[in-house]
Amino acid sequence: MAAKSELQDLTAGAHQGSPGDVPAGRPASLDRLGALIGHWDMEATFAAGYFGPDSPAMTARGASTTFEWLDGRFFLTQRFVTEHPAAPSGIAIIGAGARPDTFTQHYYDSRGVARTYQMTLDGGVWKLWREAPGFCQRFTGQFSADGNTITGAWEASPDGQQWSHDFALTYLKATPTA
Repeated sequence: MAAKSELQDLTAGAHQGSPGDVPAGRPASLDRLGALIGHWDMEATFAAGYFGPDSPAMTARGASTTFEWLDGRFFLTQRFVTEHPAAPSGIAIIGAGARPDTFTQHYYDSRGVARTYQMTLDGGVWKLWREAPGFCQRFTGQFSADGNTITGAWEASPDGQQWSHDFALTYLKATPTA
């Protein structure tokens, strides 16, 4: 009987002698991230003056992002590539957050930027936010009824109190769900 008990503990990731950071099971909330799985084209819309005093309003196309599970389905990877020289390419890793029904996103980009965001994905609404001294950010994106478009915008704040629109960001699923 002891052998069966050990096998059960091993398959749950919590066998005797394993590190304390190995979870006993996969949080069910991670299943919600399935809405992001796939390859998406991205369009970012910037107001006049965003790239300098004389820069025109513009919509940048040619960026894409891919979401896929890391083996084990505990973490979702996001890889994004942009063609615009002022926009970074990078990777993000998303996993379960400290509070139930939240996620944490670790973000890294080609400029050398590393950030940690909090995240929710519930009821067709995707939210990301971070509170950092001098530069707070938040994103809200709304999924279309068919799940093939996410329409959203980033906002920025120097103090977490007064927010201003940063830029609009739309995700278009490259292989739409039928």
